[in-house]
Amino acid sequence: MGFRDDLEQDPISSLPIRDAVVIQPDTTLREAVELMRARALGCAIVVDPSGTPSGMFTEKCLLHALRRDASLDDRTVSDHLEPEFRVVASSEPIARVWDAIERDGLRFICVTDEDGKLVGVTGQRGIAEYLAESFPRQVVVQRLGSTPWMQQREGA
Repeated sequence: MGFRDDLEQDPISSLPIRDAVVIQPDTTLREAVELMRARALGCAIVVDPSGTPSGMFTEKCLLHALRRDASLDDRTVSDHLEPEFRVVASSEPIARVWDAIERDGLRFICVTDEDGKLVGVTGQRGIAEYLAESFPRQVVVQRLGSTPWMQQREGA
């Protein structure tokens, strides 16, 4: 089996899925940023009353808001949501996430259950962890800040 075959067969549920920062449309920009910082996550998901994702607020949205001189305390996320965000069911193939990252340049993807309720988020980090675990011989994983393996001398 090849790499693309694995992506087409393995379900999204086999990716690392992080708990989402859940917010409401009337959450202020400051509140959203504080929640995202506390959870070390670069996005927050707006859900409707039934728990279905209806929008995404990202670090990129924050930068756009700050460029427009938006007040963090007076503005809500509803005016600053990501214009394009993706929602996938956990049973769909990983290829859906891969394509959203590669083709559409998305960093975060909402994951739902079969009823459309938010389960969490995955994306670039989830794919990287999946690749490192699934293809250990092809992927060299190294701690940040250490000397690259190819620069380490061996022998005398």
